[in-house]
Amino acid sequence: MDLCVFGVDDGYAEAIIRGLRASFLTEAQYQQMKNCASIPELKSFLEETDYQNCLQADNPQIPTSILRQRLKKKLADEFEYIEAQSTGTLTKYLFHLRCRFMIDNVVNMIEGLKNKIDIEILLSNIDPLGWFPEIKNIKVLEGDDYSSLYRDVLIDTPIGVYFMKFLEETLNDIQNLFREMKPEYIRTSLKKMWLEDFYLFCEQELMPTSQEALLELLKFEADFKTVQVIYNSIGNRDLNTAAKIITTRKQLCPTIGNLYPDCEKLYLQAMTLDALREAVKGCDNYRDLLKDAPDPLKREEFNVQTKTLDDIMYDDECRRYALAFDGQGSYGVFYSYLKLKEQEIRNIIWLAEMISRKLAKNHPGWKKIIIPFSHLGK
Repeated sequence: MDLCVFGVDDGYAEAIIRGLRASFLTEAQYQQMKNCASIPELKSFLEETDYQNCLQADNPQIPTSILRQRLKKKLADEFEYIEAQSTGTLTKYLFHLRCRFMIDNVVNMIEGLKNKIDIEILLSNIDPLGWFPEIKNIKVLEGDDYSSLYRDVLIDTPIGVYFMKFLEETLNDIQNLFREMKPEYIRTSLKKMWLEDFYLFCEQELMPTSQEALLELLKFEADFKTVQVIYNSIGNRDLNTAAKIITTRKQLCPTIGNLYPDCEKLYLQAMTLDALREAVKGCDNYRDLLKDAPDPLKREEFNVQTKTLDDIMYDDECRRYALAFDGQGSYGVFYSYLKLKEQEIRNIIWLAEMISRKLAKNHPGWKKIIIPFSHLGK
């Protein structure tokens, strides 16, 4: 039934996003980028693609940091246009997609202020997708008074609810939260809460067709985060006791997905890569994905030729997001478009770094990109 009424409110926005699929770079275009000998040549090439308008005003020797900001700004502008065409549930859904970027911006801003980085520099480097007006109120505080920052600024931001929940779960106060905890721990915890909240929203608010598409994607993303947390904590010297490792893992692993709760006990206790493989062997194709992952206990042997766990998981993730475009009348395409564009931006920046370092064309680093829709032949 939902397919019959989807087009009334959301059909135009979906048509826009499906039209934007044609803007993705092709495998042939990636090959042309790899052949660029300099950053000006790369910029000139990108000006012949869908990125034309966002780069024309910049110097040919554009730094990769500015290039990244321009590409992200273009994506944010497209997203804002889609938001302007949305109503009701779709508007709320698109807002949820933005919250992930808001978390990154807030954590980066606070960490930058702790390190005495100028506020204007921090504001110029925020992710445009995570912009919200209150972010300008995060500023240098007298005596590092983080309690005032939380009470007067953070609690009123769109992601204030996640900070409140995090404080409740960790039984911490805001001063200790920002002074003592590592920013990546805070970021991962807040994003875990966002993912669980977003999953609940999709489960309760969306129509069946969108539910079916989104919940499967979010379950995989939750499993991806869980496997990352366990994998990265194997051999982590900061977690020097088994009890501390298990407690930290439990705080950071999402309580949704295909792995939770059936595999939770096993993966929380996994202290080696083989134990992690054993813990997830009964779910989907995760054992196959981990089969080629390098041993985290041998991190000192990793190099640019190493196909990391992130490389393996991102590759499978891209395949799943590309397949979401096969469905009709579903919010899955909005989420998938955003994730695939993020991957495309990572690819361009990676190639820009390779070009700026003037690495030989037979260097293995040139192969470490994942091309959206390449699994499907676009």
